[in-house]
Amino acid sequence: MNYKLTQQTNCSASGVCQPEKLAIESLWLYERALAATSCGIAIADARQPHYPIIYCNPAFEKITGYAPEEVIGHNCRFLQGADTDPNVVEQLRQSIRAEREVSVVLKNYRKDGTPFWNELNLSPIRDIHGCLTHFIGVLTDVTQRQQAQEELHRSNALLKAQQEADPDGVVVIDEKGAIASYNRKFCQLWGVSEKVMRQGNQEQMLNYLLPAIAQPIQVFSKIEYLDEHPTLIGRDEIQLKDGRIFDRYSAPVFSTHGDYYGRIWTFRDITERKQTEAKLRHQNTRERLLRGMNQRIRQSLHLNEVLNTTVAEVRQFLNCDRSLIYRFHPDWTGTIAVESVGEGWTPTLGLEIQDNCFQTTKAPLYQQGRIRAITDIYNAGLTPCHIELLERFSVRANLIVPILQDDNLWGLLIVHQCSSTREWQEEEIDCLRQLSVQLSVAIQQAALFEQLAAELRERKVAEAALRQSEANLREQATQLKKTLSELKQAQTHLIQSEKMSSLGQLVAGVAHELNNPVTFISGNLTHANQYARDLLELVECYSKYYPQPLPEIADLREEIDLEFLMADFPKLLDSMDMGVNRIRALVNSLKNFSRLDEAERKCVDIHEGIENTLLILQHRFKGKNYSIQVIKEYGNLPLVECYPGQLNQVFMHIITNAIDALLEGTGNQAELPSPTIWIRTAVSNHNSAILRIADNGPGISPELQERIFDPFFTTKTVGEGTGLGLSISYQIVVEQHGGQLLCCSLPGRGTEFVIDIPMN
Repeated sequence: MNYKLTQQTNCSASGVCQPEKLAIESLWLYERALAATSCGIAIADARQPHYPIIYCNPAFEKITGYAPEEVIGHNCRFLQGADTDPNVVEQLRQSIRAEREVSVVLKNYRKDGTPFWNELNLSPIRDIHGCLTHFIGVLTDVTQRQQAQEELHRSNALLKAQQEADPDGVVVIDEKGAIASYNRKFCQLWGVSEKVMRQGNQEQMLNYLLPAIAQPIQVFSKIEYLDEHPTLIGRDEIQLKDGRIFDRYSAPVFSTHGDYYGRIWTFRDITERKQTEAKLRHQNTRERLLRGMNQRIRQSLHLNEVLNTTVAEVRQFLNCDRSLIYRFHPDWTGTIAVESVGEGWTPTLGLEIQDNCFQTTKAPLYQQGRIRAITDIYNAGLTPCHIELLERFSVRANLIVPILQDDNLWGLLIVHQCSSTREWQEEEIDCLRQLSVQLSVAIQQAALFEQLAAELRERKVAEAALRQSEANLREQATQLKKTLSELKQAQTHLIQSEKMSSLGQLVAGVAHELNNPVTFISGNLTHANQYARDLLELVECYSKYYPQPLPEIADLREEIDLEFLMADFPKLLDSMDMGVNRIRALVNSLKNFSRLDEAERKCVDIHEGIENTLLILQHRFKGKNYSIQVIKEYGNLPLVECYPGQLNQVFMHIITNAIDALLEGTGNQAELPSPTIWIRTAVSNHNSAILRIADNGPGISPELQERIFDPFFTTKTVGEGTGLGLSISYQIVVEQHGGQLLCCSLPGRGTEFVIDIPMN
């Protein structure tokens, strides 16, 4: 850079003026300062096109890897890469055009190709007249800071995802009382909109929450107490006015240095759990009663003792006035066998009761297990004689449960409420129902104890025989399943073998039959071509030596357009020769594809098999409304030892399926790209040939991908596919060649089949 001193004063004896010396020293200091700074500095000349760099300091070279001689005279765009943000670049351009300062962070690349994040501060420099002369760019390598920010964003995203996945409602309040974060579950539990959560703080949030709480003052005081004591952890239950119950948990958040950052609150709806616990407690009480009674019943073989214990426990459990067991005689009369009655009420023990209509009207219902609960005898539709009978014992409500012995009605378990009417609860009715079952067992056990023991022994023998029979049946089922699988596989092989054998014989026969006439035509075309050239040469000779033919010859020459005929006839013969060669290539491809003479393993060129398959299927690649593009990316494959004919079948099935899938998707060309099939080959790291056949069709759903290799499974309509192609292909690749056949597909993105054939 050239500097011009504008003043001259006294000079020293050495000839250097004092101002000039000071200016030189200042420039030297500036130069040293620029060299010592850790930020890269580049100065561009704004008066020249493209703003070339005229200076860069050592830090610029250290950051970018470019030496000054590689930078001077060039624009800073060489630091940009393909993934540099175009919006940031455009912001730089606009600032340069507007001649204003700008500070951006963009992705640049060093000389060795490694990326780094550059915090660029660009400032315009003007002369004393205000004209723009230079731009100074200050480069700072902020890669670590940028990576830290990206990691922070990533961590925040993961934390937010984790928060949203939490089944509890979560809200985080910072140390200032502002809502730092929340999840949608919190909004759903409390019925608060996300707009309120985004705009509000803890106080505004509580204005929405407290009106829904049954005891808001108590809850608010607990929240205030926790806010005043930030180190405490709180947990309690909140009862809402709508009957729901929330489990509330609150814990403080501290930094690693012990700084208080705020508090996290979680809310879980435990209403169903609380209701279940209440039901379980009630059920547990009832079950304890039933277990205790059952234990006492089974501890005694004396029936009267069992029955007396039952009525006493029932009256105590139900807190009723009377409980009794009524036992029937064979003539349907009956006696009150046992009774437990409260003080002040008339005992009925030993009383015989005869109801003439019971056998015909009520007995069949009780034999079917009917339970009758009467809340008030005067409003239950009872007959007058029945009401009169109940009034004799001061009954206002009763509950009747039958005691059955198999299908026979043994007796009735009856509960009386004499003091008032009573609404019998479902759990009370169910408890008596279970007691009646236990009584049935108790009644049987006293008289049939020995018979029961014998039956138990017989049952053990029967169970052992049954287990053995079940084991035999399981073994037979396993064998049948295996046989069915083998039969199905054999059927598949048979169908495919017959199909491919017939197809191979047909293809070979057609190829053989076509070969003879094609050879005949090809051989004669050579002579026909020579004869035609001789005749045309003769006609040309006649025209040369007899330029004035007879009128009849002239008319005929004009009629047949002799000049066009002489020019087009050789082309016609050449076209016929090309057609014959095309037929001969097709015949050769058919013979190579069928490979009836190659049933054994041999080393072949995989690419030749693919080309033969594509040649046979070429008529399907183009139609009136579609054109399928085939892109081949062949790797350097050596000869592969395989069964050529079988492998050609695999290529045929997979490429045919790809064509069918693309034709299925051509109905919606507005959404699908141009139909394309990619065929790629390569050698894998584990010494195997990898063939990839992919298409950009509609793809296969994950549910169907699990079944595409099953025999007879097809997604095509009836008559369009048998479901054997991919199954046979899988067997050929996996079982015959010891390789792998994989399918990778995404709906709407296409399908790729990967064939892995070992080369040794």
